[in-house]
Amino acid sequence: MQRPSHHPSSPLTHTPKHCRHRVVKPQTTRSSSSQQLLLLLIFLTCCISLSSASPTILYIDDELVEAQIEARTAASEPLGSTFARLARSGTILVDQSPPPEPNSHEHDLDLDRGAGDLKKRADTESSSSSSSSILSASTRRSSSSSTLAPTSTSSGIVAAETTSVQPLPTPFDTGFNNNVTSNCASFMSSMLSNSTFKQCLPFSLLLQNSNSFFQASKSLVRITQTLDYSCAADVTICTSVLNSFASNITTPSACASDLSSENPLVQQALLGLKAYKPLYTASCLRNPSTSAYCFADAITNASNPTDSYIYFLPLNTSLVGGSQPTCDACLQNTMAVFEAASADRTQALANTYVSAASQINVNCGPQFVNASLAEAVNSAAVSNLHSHPAGSMGFVALLAVLITWVL
Repeated sequence: MQRPSHHPSSPLTHTPKHCRHRVVKPQTTRSSSSQQLLLLLIFLTCCISLSSASPTILYIDDELVEAQIEARTAASEPLGSTFARLARSGTILVDQSPPPEPNSHEHDLDLDRGAGDLKKRADTESSSSSSSSILSASTRRSSSSSTLAPTSTSSGIVAAETTSVQPLPTPFDTGFNNNVTSNCASFMSSMLSNSTFKQCLPFSLLLQNSNSFFQASKSLVRITQTLDYSCAADVTICTSVLNSFASNITTPSACASDLSSENPLVQQALLGLKAYKPLYTASCLRNPSTSAYCFADAITNASNPTDSYIYFLPLNTSLVGGSQPTCDACLQNTMAVFEAASADRTQALANTYVSAASQINVNCGPQFVNASLAEAVNSAAVSNLHSHPAGSMGFVALLAVLITWVL
């Protein structure tokens, strides 16, 4: 009896194995195909990129070649042809107006240049004219303002200022608003507008009653300019004119009522008119060491402001107690002028000189200045002699005839 065969089970057992092999093979094929497709896609992408970049490189190379060719062509072209080519391309704009005509001396320089070439204009004449105009302008500027040489004052201040045209100070430039009567105001206005009065520029009236003079006294240059003008006046004519104003101001039709009421402004005007000559002489004195005006040295001496106080003595202002003016030649000479003027006892110096001289001698020495008044003179006789010279000459002639007759 045969053993049962196991073959029927064998096919059943091998069949699943074959089925598993058939399933694995298709998966391997697909994966390899996908990899190949991916590699092909990458390759194609690289090819496309390279193919698309190559025209650009060639285009750039072409442009560079063309630019080099153009540069060589431009270098070999004449200047006029180059500009013409640039004008045709619209790179530059060309002035279509006719070219300027050259001067006669330029014909020698025009050597076979094309009609379109640029020609240099004649700038020699314009340059010389512009240079001359600049020179003349600078000359005008230098002539309109000049620099004074450095001037050393008594205080050691060195002044080197640039001069400029400045209006001269004027007396009573603040007006008449201190209860001045109409008659007096009219007289003062007429006096100030008088042409001779303006030419005299009286220092004696500027000292107390001029704001513009006060401002000018802060500058050595401006105060020097003012003194130059006032000292250039004819002292004889100005003394006569101001003495006449001094007499007229006391009349009833002028300022008599203002003087009787002791109006300070009018009183200062009268004192200034009468003190013209001594203050003219004192203000025009110069320092023998520096050749500067003594008053300019005094008023700008910041280290000792009391130097200028003595100039107010003729205006009936006493020297301030404790003042110690600088003991120099200017002080001695100024006090000598005031001493001589004190001979006229109608001058305010007859009241202020002695005390000021004594105070100065205490500081500078007992014999520094003369501490007494000059010998008195008859001011009325002197005034009449100046006012009536013909009468005095007639008296002298009559006296000579009598002496001749007696002899």
